[in-house]
Amino acid sequence: MTVKTRNSSAQGTFNPLFLQRQHWRSAVWQVGFPDVTIGATKRKTHAMPATELQYKWRDPDVYQSFMGRWSELLAPKFLALTGIPDDARVLDVACGTGVLSKALADSGRNVIAIDVSEGFLEGARQLRSHPNVTYETGDIRKMTFPDGTFDAAVSTLALDVLPETEQVVAEMKRVVRPGGVVASAVHQFLGGLPAFDLLIHTASVLDADIRELRSTRAGRQRFWPGGQTAMWRAAGLVDVVESPIVIDCEYPSFADYWGTFTSGMASFSPRLMALTDDARNEIQKHVRAGYLLGWEDGPRSFPMIARAVRGTVPK
Repeated sequence: MTVKTRNSSAQGTFNPLFLQRQHWRSAVWQVGFPDVTIGATKRKTHAMPATELQYKWRDPDVYQSFMGRWSELLAPKFLALTGIPDDARVLDVACGTGVLSKALADSGRNVIAIDVSEGFLEGARQLRSHPNVTYETGDIRKMTFPDGTFDAAVSTLALDVLPETEQVVAEMKRVVRPGGVVASAVHQFLGGLPAFDLLIHTASVLDADIRELRSTRAGRQRFWPGGQTAMWRAAGLVDVVESPIVIDCEYPSFADYWGTFTSGMASFSPRLMALTDDARNEIQKHVRAGYLLGWEDGPRSFPMIARAVRGTVPK
């Protein structure tokens, strides 16, 4: 079965990988992206359907439903792995809505939290304010902090959307003092997100573009086990340790689960929402059957695996 996007005959072939690459070049190096309207910018060499779909990267409420609630479960486990002292001065890189920043401050650390999205930062200030946290707008690729400013630099669920990953890791190392900690946690996209995989594997059977997007999403070997370790060592960090962290993601109902992927946040959401209603409903029917498994609708718990890595700046 081949499914089509709305207006596909009038607007040309929809290529989500092209959109993804263009979006990465312009905005995806940051967590908390500016609002991006898919299909709104005309390009002379590539026709795109006028679907006007948006990644709502400035909306902290949408992010909370999509990933923030799971980030709250990840934060304490990640911090336990980092071994950062309770009185440390810490930089939270691509802090988003402040989940990790607040967890750091609650344990006594002094935190500077940096992100590009004013919407996310405003949400962080309103929902996760703390006297030990200062939220700042900034470019994580070229930070203005002097060398060795912090005792540690951390980032969660951010490096996997950066085309300039090595540049950001180098900056994290630069602003941390000798003997300090640089740590990150990202999703294990290959096999580590069964809640997401239920939908994307099902949709991949019915749609060739989602199938290609699945390969792009999960095929990035730097985010397979050992991938971040290699990056940390290449950056010159020492005493590098990588470990999986498992959290349980419980969706209260199928409607809540499905809404996670129609909100515009997931990497494949634009393609999913650009399908015809019939095509998307067909996918939803099969995904719903996989969620229910013959039982009544209600809570379902899915494990989520993050790969966490920590290293030390050489003395």
